[in-house]
Amino acid sequence: MTGTEIYKRTPAYEREAREIRLHAPQWKLLLAFDGQRSLSEVALNAEVSFTEALPLTRKFLDQGWIEEQPITLDQYLKRMGARDVSATGAAVPPPTVLHQPEKETAPAPPSAPSPTPPPLPASPAAEKKDESSAAPEKAPAAKPSNRAMRLSAVVDFITSLVGNIGIGQLLVYRVFLRVPPELLLAEDIASVHLVGDTSLIQSEKLQKAIADAVNAVAKRQLPDSVFAPA
Repeated sequence: MTGTEIYKRTPAYEREAREIRLHAPQWKLLLAFDGQRSLSEVALNAEVSFTEALPLTRKFLDQGWIEEQPITLDQYLKRMGARDVSATGAAVPPPTVLHQPEKETAPAPPSAPSPTPPPLPASPAAEKKDESSAAPEKAPAAKPSNRAMRLSAVVDFITSLVGNIGIGQLLVYRVFLRVPPELLLAEDIASVHLVGDTSLIQSEKLQKAIADAVNAVAKRQLPDSVFAPA
């Protein structure tokens, strides 16, 4: 547990509530799980240290009194202090804009052209230097796949790239912030669940956008295992 998890009380708790026997501080912690606040926030509200809250939370989970509450991408962005969502429900990236349009500047007044000396012939050494300093070619675009991409497999792959679950979850959201929201909405993907997401992505444009985002953020290529069997 990283403290970022959000839990809510279950129907099993509602059925057994009158028979449960706990100490008062434990009741305060259990009742604080409302499906809105993270584990760290719940522990702070219940005046219990995070170290003490961990074993109690595991006990509540084992008893079936609480369960993890998945949140949408929009809810996550709000919790992280990002801008609010737009009227269409598409996620708006955080204040750090990756592709901010350049400001237009007024054109400079025309001036008399200065005489340009004729270019000197390039030496063979200079030509070799120019070839070596040329910008590297872009990697060839991935061939379109006729198979559906499993969103859960993409999330699992991204999370597995780091050893910490919390950092892995942040990496997932960093990746999907680079995916055009209109492509996600076209596939009816309004949120990304970190566990057990059953979404299948059929659009080749969205598949490529996700692969490009993983490459840009995590510097990795998506493996073939993220696609459903043909």
